Amino acid sequence: MAVKSEIKISTMSYVIVYVQDTKKSLPFYRDILGMTVKSEEDGWVELETGATTLALHGMKPGEKHPGKVEGQPIIVFSVDNVHEAREELVKKGVNFKNECEVVCEAGDHVGMSTNFYDTDNNLYSIFSMVKK
Repeated sequence: MAVKSEIKISTMSYVIVYVQDTKKSLPFYRDILGMTVKSEEDGWVELETGATTLALHGMKPGEKHPGKVEGQPIIVFSVDNVHEAREELVKKGVNFKNECEVVCEAGDHVGMSTNFYDTDNNLYSIFSMVKK
């Protein structure tokens, strides 16, 4: 039996990614992925990604990464063409886990994605719908 909640989530406002050093990680997100910096302070950077803000949270020296576990959620970025985006990111030195692969089908289109790592070894995915 479903229980009705009084809470209604309206928007996912932030996704926080832990990095060793925000100053060293920022060029990857700004220069390689093309994100716009919304704000920056010591140990915290906010990047514009549309409706949701991606925040880089710097860790203290020796601090254990809280999110490095098998089966953790993967942040997926939508792109116009996953093949072209992957090719461009490879040229910029981005390390990919896999080739583009079909993840869903919808009529005369297929959803394709591929996974890549940032400079702190956080795993991400890019996705687009492609005509069959």
